[in-house]
Amino acid sequence: MQSVLSALNLESIPQLSLGTAAALIFGAIASLAVLRGLLRILWGTTVLCLAGLAAFYSWQNSHSLALQWFKHEPTWFSIALPLLAFTLTFFLLRALGRFVVRPLGEPNEEIAEKNRKSPVRWAVTLLLSLIPTSLLWFAGATLVRHAGSVAEIKTYAEGLSQEPVSERTAFLAKLKQDIENAIPSDWFMGVDPLTSDLRLTLAKLISSADEPAPKAIAVLEEPEMKALILGDPELRKLAREGRYSEILRDPRLDRMLENDNLREVLRGLEL
Repeated sequence: MQSVLSALNLESIPQLSLGTAAALIFGAIASLAVLRGLLRILWGTTVLCLAGLAAFYSWQNSHSLALQWFKHEPTWFSIALPLLAFTLTFFLLRALGRFVVRPLGEPNEEIAEKNRKSPVRWAVTLLLSLIPTSLLWFAGATLVRHAGSVAEIKTYAEGLSQEPVSERTAFLAKLKQDIENAIPSDWFMGVDPLTSDLRLTLAKLISSADEPAPKAIAVLEEPEMKALILGDPELRKLAREGRYSEILRDPRLDRMLENDNLREVLRGLEL
């Protein structure tokens, strides 16, 4: 060990000229400026995605929270709660980001302008921009897919009653199918578990129980299934009023899906 240390003396270290040292320092500062700009892009996208996720999650649970707090869901609640969640999350994360990067100070405008013209910076920016672009795209696809799931329930229920389906509803239902053809539906379950296949089938049964499809009649005629699916007057009221989004988000569906027999029936039922 001593022989190694003795070999490491100042004479064995290459001497750097003043110009080389200055170039290295400038390169380090320039790299920090580039990295800081890219991190700002990534953090800004992350903040938007997390705020949107908070709004989406609060909207998913707005019905159950309203039942707990108000015993019923006010018409404004499903809009006000997601907006509040988005606003609070957005500004809290922005404040956290500013606090974390404050030690770095303000960017050097002269260095930033030089780096802005660098082909290397353009290449790295394009490469890393795929990450926030993918996040935003996936978030948008999740929202559209959820809207398409509600449209799918509406299309099914209104189709049985021979009511005309609007072009918007048919378009959203078709768009959901296109998204699932491009991306496996399992990818969305962690973000939007309310649109699982079993839950959608159950929501269709509840929504169309007054005029069930031939495949669903056998299920609804079984006493246990009939009591489970049609036994809640609140859900029946939502179905008659065509409030399909609230049916899909209702926490009572979670309790129904805990029944092993019902899950087994739903797995073999295609509506």
